Amino acid sequence: MEEEYSFPPRRTNGVIGKLGLGQLVAIVVAIALPWLGIQTGSPVAFAVLLAAGGLLVWVSFMRIGGRYVTEWARPVAGAVWSRLRGSHVYRGAVFGPNSLAHRMDLPGDLASMRMISAPNPDGRSRIGLVLDEATHTVTATLLTEGTPIILEESSEQQARLADWEAVMESTCDEDTAIARWQLLFRSMPDATNMAQQYYADKVTDRDTLPAQALRELVSQAAPVAQRHEVFVAVAFNLQRLAADIKASGGGDEAIGVVVVERLAELQRQIIEARIPVRGWLSPAHFAAVIHTQFDPDSLPLYDLQSGERHELDPRTAGPSATERQWRAYLHDSAVSSTVWVHELPRRPVKAGWLTPLLQQSDIRRSISLVVEPLSPARAERSINNQRLAAAGSIYMKQKHGLVVDARTERELDAAQRLDDELATGAGYFRYSMFVCCSAPDTEQLRRAVTSVRRRLTRVRCSTMVLYGEQDQAFFAGALPLARGLAPMRGLTGS
Repeated sequence: MEEEYSFPPRRTNGVIGKLGLGQLVAIVVAIALPWLGIQTGSPVAFAVLLAAGGLLVWVSFMRIGGRYVTEWARPVAGAVWSRLRGSHVYRGAVFGPNSLAHRMDLPGDLASMRMISAPNPDGRSRIGLVLDEATHTVTATLLTEGTPIILEESSEQQARLADWEAVMESTCDEDTAIARWQLLFRSMPDATNMAQQYYADKVTDRDTLPAQALRELVSQAAPVAQRHEVFVAVAFNLQRLAADIKASGGGDEAIGVVVVERLAELQRQIIEARIPVRGWLSPAHFAAVIHTQFDPDSLPLYDLQSGERHELDPRTAGPSATERQWRAYLHDSAVSSTVWVHELPRRPVKAGWLTPLLQQSDIRRSISLVVEPLSPARAERSINNQRLAAAGSIYMKQKHGLVVDARTERELDAAQRLDDELATGAGYFRYSMFVCCSAPDTEQLRRAVTSVRRRLTRVRCSTMVLYGEQDQAFFAGALPLARGLAPMRGLTGS
């Protein structure tokens, strides 16, 4: 029988029980308002302030777009503040004076990033490392090749998943210094017909009947062909590597030496897990991937000009212009909207549960899973906090004669199961999943987002469009930079 997998429910506990910080503040203010009415000595003022306090509490527990009203305070404040400053619009490349002087010419809080070129252990190529001086991380990206796992037997699928599980758990070791890793799957129309290019590179005897039939097939498939790429991005914490970098002499060269050593070991583990890889992206290829996400129409040009003589300067990786709107993110030749999969299926699912979304071929999209591995000590603290919060909520409800909801009981059971798995040596991760849809105009984008959300609903996922945070959502969901797990904008956001 094919094995099934269960995802723990998303934590709902807040500062006190299930009360979030915003709701707690609203309750405190609601209590203070009638007290102020009493101090005035006016019955009318007391009645008005009492009604205002009750209305405030009622509003704080209302949901709009899947969030409590209080949870909208931060995105709204950030959006208003950026409008006042004019930072919601970015102009780079030819539209920005001295644009190439700004690191990699990236918008918003990506502006602190720059590219480092490190020698590949094979001695024939270079590896691109994106250094973020604001977060003290350095990121490398591995391009993988697809495998027909869907066509394989269940036993072979289980063996592959077990091997990949071992790779994931190895990232929880503190010695690896991995802050986050990301799986990024992007799908787009194959304008240059990669199948035809593969035919030209691999088929030597083209006069045979099978070769002629294959040539005709791949040439006719160009208008409907889809191109799929899977990247593994790994972000290292430079503070954890500080001692090794200092011992290697310090500076960018030392960072490259230390990080490449860890990349070689990680690549070896991935290959042993029977995942074919093409190698770590070079600085030019890394920059091209970032730029083609901002400017999808430029992808065929980079395909045609790929080669040593036509390498992209990493400083030109950014877009020419972007604009963050409430519902979408405008960038060069496309407009994008990102959906946050804030809760994975609550029912047991099989290994191929994401197949309906991955096989969708009529939409340009990027599917991103961003993972933060936790060390055993941090994992134990996190699980204990989850268990205490759920058990405390159940105890207080039972003590006051309230009904204990099934979700809280499931959260307690999930925390106990995670604790048991941790005790047996399993890894523990925090993760978020994003789906970024891109289209030439807003109407096509609206249809694409609706289609994607319907497919996610079919596999029992709960989704939420990240209104007001679409720039941060795009950075996390479309770029292979292993961005943070919570793309929430503060007042200092871009």
